[in-house]
Amino acid sequence: MSIQTTADHFTTTDAKVTVIAPDAGPSFTAFGSTAQFKLEGAHTAGRLCLGLAVTPPGGGPPPHVHYSDDELFIVVEGQLEVWSDAGWTPAPAGSVIYLPRGSRHTFRNAGATPSRHWVLTTPSGFDEFYRGAAEMFAVGGAPDGRKLGELAARHGYEILQPGTDR
Repeated sequence: MSIQTTADHFTTTDAKVTVIAPDAGPSFTAFGSTAQFKLEGAHTAGRLCLGLAVTPPGGGPPPHVHYSDDELFIVVEGQLEVWSDAGWTPAPAGSVIYLPRGSRHTFRNAGATPSRHWVLTTPSGFDEFYRGAAEMFAVGGAPDGRKLGELAARHGYEILQPGTDR
């Protein structure tokens, strides 16, 4: 996969100094977690997005791949476990997790209380995907897998088959 810079991409003049208040930023719930986005692509000229995710005990997304962005977690509270092709790895509070684009991964809250972790992706786009996924989850019940897969593909993601993380 290659990344090309074109004239229609953001330039350095598109990004501006931004300060977000502690309680500000839109929140979206999908895959059992709620993420409050502090910086979206519109703030950063598409360079990155940053959200604070809260995941209930046992919660976490299905295994998936980000083909178009790198992902970084900073665990603030709780006991996450992260799965990659290397297997499951504990990630307690204070852990930093780097998930390069193209890596198969997922995470789960292995603790007894809600976990909190910062999610940073570069470039942005995850914020838009999560917003769209939250709309699908808000309808109630399980979202339509085909539509969710199409949304994921539009943003450079792939949701893997259940059981991939075993």
